[in-house]
Amino acid sequence: MKTYQIEPQAPLVFRSGKPFGEGSRDGANFPWPSSLAGLMRTVHWDAHHATEPPTQASCNDLLQLASVGPFLAKREQGKLTPMFVKPADALYLLKDEQADATEKMVYRLLPGECETDCGCDLPQGIKPVVAEQSAPKAKPQDGPAYWTLEQLLAWRCGNPIAFPDKHSYHLEQRTHVAIDGKTLAADAGRIFQTEGLDFSARRKDKSGTQQARGFEKFDWVFLARSAVNVASQMVTFGGERRLSWLQSLTDSNPLALPDTHRKTLQASRKISLTLVTPALFTQGWQPNWLGNEVPGIPGLKLKLVAAAVERWQSISGWDLLNKQAKAARKAVAAGATYWFEVEGEPPADWVDKLWLAPISDNEQDRRDGFGIVIPGIWK
Repeated sequence: MKTYQIEPQAPLVFRSGKPFGEGSRDGANFPWPSSLAGLMRTVHWDAHHATEPPTQASCNDLLQLASVGPFLAKREQGKLTPMFVKPADALYLLKDEQADATEKMVYRLLPGECETDCGCDLPQGIKPVVAEQSAPKAKPQDGPAYWTLEQLLAWRCGNPIAFPDKHSYHLEQRTHVAIDGKTLAADAGRIFQTEGLDFSARRKDKSGTQQARGFEKFDWVFLARSAVNVASQMVTFGGERRLSWLQSLTDSNPLALPDTHRKTLQASRKISLTLVTPALFTQGWQPNWLGNEVPGIPGLKLKLVAAAVERWQSISGWDLLNKQAKAARKAVAAGATYWFEVEGEPPADWVDKLWLAPISDNEQDRRDGFGIVIPGIWK
């Protein structure tokens, strides 16, 4: 697969696919993996078959082209820092809530045991998830929604991390209005708003000194991997045909598996998998392949020990081939963490194959990029 960078040239508009009507509001969403897969397949078709009308057979061939992502990345002076959704096994808590302290810390959730005379309705063999012993009894606090790859890997190896910096893209609202041709005034029944994801560099605080004013030194882009091989070009990513610059990264791969993390994983038989894109499972939160080999990695069998899963997400879309809406489905949100034990002797290359691999149940969902994981270890 090739690694690509997508640089938005305007605020991008993505919808969840929920019906729009009176009293409902569907704001901007981070793009689904299927949005990226559709973009890369469209670019591939335009590059190789621009004059040919698509057929059922050619569309089936396009669906075989797999993609991974998109992932948020911070770009500063040419350096790309991949960013991922905060893992669900991390808690933001005040260090000392009783003393009215404002310092926040990151505490860990781990597979544990039920206390004496307590029980739960978890499936047989699945352990409850409990907070580490040093965590204070306090209410969860708000905090950064995205972590750097370095922070996520340190967390997945069981190391403590400092409270992350709060850096992310912004939301931009645009008001649209229709003009009545007779009165040349606004048509009150046709006023609406769209919400987009603004990835441009932000203006600094105007109240600061003259030296502190201006724009931030960083902006935001997408990173992705795809089986498609195309040249750099302008593309339309998302709704309203807003432009983005697509280019391949030939000199570096910021999504590559670090050698130190590879060695750490190979030495452990207790691994965790954190979703970095939403996953689709036929049994809701639980993979259907449990008890069998991990999809795409022959010889690797995992026993589920525990899972930290947040609220499900509704995913839909538009079927361009059949010209109809896709059925809405429930997806496990990115950030969900699963703890496993490796059964038997895994294949020699299991770590490389598991890095940024899709673990959704359906093969086509995996090609579309649903259920991409970052592996770690647990103790």
